[in-house]
Amino acid sequence: MPLSSELLPDELVIEILLKLPVKSLLRFISVCKSWNSLIFTPNFVKKHLHHSASDSTLQYHRLLGRNILGNVPGLQFSQSLVSLIDNPSQSPFDSLLSAELHSEPLVVGSCNGLICWVYFDDYSNHYACYLNPMTRSESKSPRISHPWGGNHCLTRFGFGYDHLSDSYKTVGVYCDPQVENVEDKTLVQVYTLGDPSNSWRKMPSFPFVPSRGHTCTSRYSDWCGKLVSNTLNWLCVRPDAKGSLVVVSVDLGKETCVEVLLPVVDKYEPIGSPKLWVLGGCLCFSYDFDGTHFVLWQMKEYGVTESWTILLNIFYGDVGFEHIYGYFPKPFIMLDTGEVLLHIKFDGVFILYNPIHKSFKYLEFQNEKIWFEGTTYIESLMSPCLAPY
Repeated sequence: MPLSSELLPDELVIEILLKLPVKSLLRFISVCKSWNSLIFTPNFVKKHLHHSASDSTLQYHRLLGRNILGNVPGLQFSQSLVSLIDNPSQSPFDSLLSAELHSEPLVVGSCNGLICWVYFDDYSNHYACYLNPMTRSESKSPRISHPWGGNHCLTRFGFGYDHLSDSYKTVGVYCDPQVENVEDKTLVQVYTLGDPSNSWRKMPSFPFVPSRGHTCTSRYSDWCGKLVSNTLNWLCVRPDAKGSLVVVSVDLGKETCVEVLLPVVDKYEPIGSPKLWVLGGCLCFSYDFDGTHFVLWQMKEYGVTESWTILLNIFYGDVGFEHIYGYFPKPFIMLDTGEVLLHIKFDGVFILYNPIHKSFKYLEFQNEKIWFEGTTYIESLMSPCLAPY
């Protein structure tokens, strides 16, 4: 059945539909059967996602938040980033886009319009959930368990798209520091959305110990894996006499891990709160310097140690930074202009920082009950319920 009348060729109709937001497309599926069939085809879903992700105006990007007050836990999504930046005084959250949850989740990450979070029944028994908040489609993994109970177990998660297998994978890392044998100390399991086996499988050797700090069970996702170049990355400690801090990179295609070296920092430089981020498609490493500065390095070429470059070096006093438990600043996204959006205070104060001119402007969003996760969400038609496209 043709998609259009003789006045509009099918190719033009498709091009027009690709440029529409998901909310509009969902309304248009009732226009005719051919549009309904087209909009959910794998090819259209991928093309629409590519258009949304590459749109430099940020009209398809949103901040992701989590309710922290009140009796109903849940996820909240902001207005588009372009509207927030242009008009920060407006109410930041989209009242028509939210997701109620039955308990407090750990938000693992967002990838291509899918949100992944983990529910913990206890330290050794939990499962992952997946949601596209635009289409309301959702799914969950089978329960995952590990042999180490108790809060001494270090637990990490990551979620991302593997372009080699065209699938979405969740990785769980479990470490018992009390186990003496390095090879037995850490267990890594992988779950693939749409896999017919519907099971978690064990990944080969992971001879590293996740760095301490906030555990994932404390519900803060700063310590969840960062997706870059088909890999998930965590800060870990090398199990040697020095206990050096390194990045451990899990290749989602090969399901193996390698070590990635951090930038060389003066050994006398007092640093704290080390964290990983992703800005401009590049892996970033940040830390607090001497309680006075926020320093962030960017790895221009993934895996190449020599490509680490300082991107940000911000004096807290210049921007009115709020030093609470090392949670701030939180970099969210880098714009095409090179400016970086950073969350600097708990009450919804952001800055848009220009690292070239070392200038910034405040963006204060009305916020009382929302914890902004350190990630952005891109709207899409991708479904977590189907086998990989």
